[in-house]
Amino acid sequence: MLDRLGLARLLRLGVLGAIPPAWFEIAVLHLRGSFQSRPMWTPLVALPIVALGGAITVLDGDEARSRARFRPLSWLLLLVGTVGTFFHMRGVGRQMGGFDNWRFNLVTGPPFPAPAQLALFGVVGLLASQRRPAWPSSDRDEMRRLVVGVRAANVAAYGLLALEAGWEHRKGEFRNRAMFTPVTLGPALMAVHAAAGAGVRPAKALEGPLSALAVGAGFVGFGFHVREVLRRSGGLSLQNLFYGPPTVAPLGLTGQGVLGVLVALFDHRR
Repeated sequence: MLDRLGLARLLRLGVLGAIPPAWFEIAVLHLRGSFQSRPMWTPLVALPIVALGGAITVLDGDEARSRARFRPLSWLLLLVGTVGTFFHMRGVGRQMGGFDNWRFNLVTGPPFPAPAQLALFGVVGLLASQRRPAWPSSDRDEMRRLVVGVRAANVAAYGLLALEAGWEHRKGEFRNRAMFTPVTLGPALMAVHAAAGAGVRPAKALEGPLSALAVGAGFVGFGFHVREVLRRSGGLSLQNLFYGPPTVAPLGLTGQGVLGVLVALFDHRR
């Protein structure tokens, strides 16, 4: 099945799977910010376009055509994430004290790692939608390129995820020990992916199991966040979704874990 689908198509599916939870989290946070800036509407419009268009292209049986149509959608995802990072950083700088008061403003201001992670998914989409190498280049060469590229993207994404989770969980004073999971697992996977890319055999052996652990940890975190929302006065309400823990944020760990599992599987097969 893996050979028939191919790593590139599976990566494109992984990017599409990350869009719905990302859209939901962006919608909640931007609604909480009352859409004070018109660009806050951009990801809410752009992400459904990427998801719908991407689903149509991924189901296309012609691999070359599927890649060609997915490529502009990946550029759009990268552009939205990059522009969003700029606006979030500008929002931090506009708070009282600006970047001189960065320790406070980075925690209380708009989370700049969030749109940056979205941009990285765009990068993965671009890697998975490049033209297939012409014969006599082998599929193994392309697989090597994809494995190297996704590992590098995952290293950056896990770093951003650990930063964001660390800030958010610090606000909650780490009152639950499970809140240390993304803060420790993120850097660990950064190190494992980097070492696996350098050819370290123990790291390659750990890459798959640790990535699978990240997949499960993301779902567990999602359960904890939903439980905390339900425990608030009024239960599952719009207000509690606004001011409670971000329900779908832990699924970012699941998404990165899925990409890591795919990389480990195909690198082993290669």
